[in-house]
Amino acid sequence: MKKNALGIAKKLKTLRMAKSITQAELDVMAELPRSTISKIENGKREATASELIRISQSLGVNLNVFSSNDPSFVYSEEVKVIEALREIPFDDYQRLMKTLEAQVYFAAKDVSKVKKEHLQELVASLSSLSSSDQRPRSQYADRIRIRK
Repeated sequence: MKKNALGIAKKLKTLRMAKSITQAELDVMAELPRSTISKIENGKREATASELIRISQSLGVNLNVFSSNDPSFVYSEEVKVIEALREIPFDDYQRLMKTLEAQVYFAAKDVSKVKKEHLQELVASLSSLSSSDQRPRSQYADRIRIRK
């Protein structure tokens, strides 16, 4: 099996487990034949493009997650949260960012040095986000502001 296929298999397993979905459940969700996910994750066969599309839709991730070397990914539910954050009043946004900062800071206290540094960088970036209101807005929000 090719190196790229092994990377896809590993990402698939990570994404599936993060959602607490079994291989059989994902087979059903993606409308794939029984044990397809198991074969892909275990390197017994490569996923086709159409299978990857169905899998990414079922998991709620962008298809490019499987081709990227970046270990991070964003679920479609998280994208909706980000979009909602753009639309709330800035005072509320600042309060939410402060809460997130505190939660991330608390989570960083009992982790490895590398992960702690990464989480501290996140806290710093959250702090900078809440200092000024430079969030991109949707066209919907712009129309509402114009009417007021």
